[in-house]
Amino acid sequence: MKLLLLAISFSTALGCLVQTEIAKKADEDHQSFNLTYLYAGLGSGMGTIQPVFRVKGPQFVYTLEQNSFYGKKTVKPDTIHTGKFSHQSIKMILDIIKPIEDTLIYKLNPNVMSGGIHEIGITNDSKKLTFRLHNAPDSTAKKIVDILNVYIPDGERKLWLFPF
Repeated sequence: MKLLLLAISFSTALGCLVQTEIAKKADEDHQSFNLTYLYAGLGSGMGTIQPVFRVKGPQFVYTLEQNSFYGKKTVKPDTIHTGKFSHQSIKMILDIIKPIEDTLIYKLNPNVMSGGIHEIGITNDSKKLTFRLHNAPDSTAKKIVDILNVYIPDGERKLWLFPF
């Protein structure tokens, strides 16, 4: 009986240790998580104020900025909203990009002469991925934008990608 109790105690302690190590690794992934979404207008959209969403660890900031310009920026960024970015959202984004082996997803729609460029950069300790979309959609990037839009209050300008 003592041997059985000892085995159960050891098994429980080992299980707790493994779960602690998994939680520690997840927390490290979340602390090292960085994401930037931005849109830069081209042609007639050059110099326009566009959305920027940045995540650093469990914090985010949503601003409107002049992401393209001739010479130098003429408008200062306007902070719209800041807050906490959940571990669940970080995990969802990392799960979405996990099967992607490339470091750059580049898509171009040559049929649009003006328009702009969407860029989403994601990094953590084990992954670096950039979506660079010149007037072009991407279904994986769309899933990420949908997660980010949850953090933007109703009535504020939502993030977007070119439609399919």
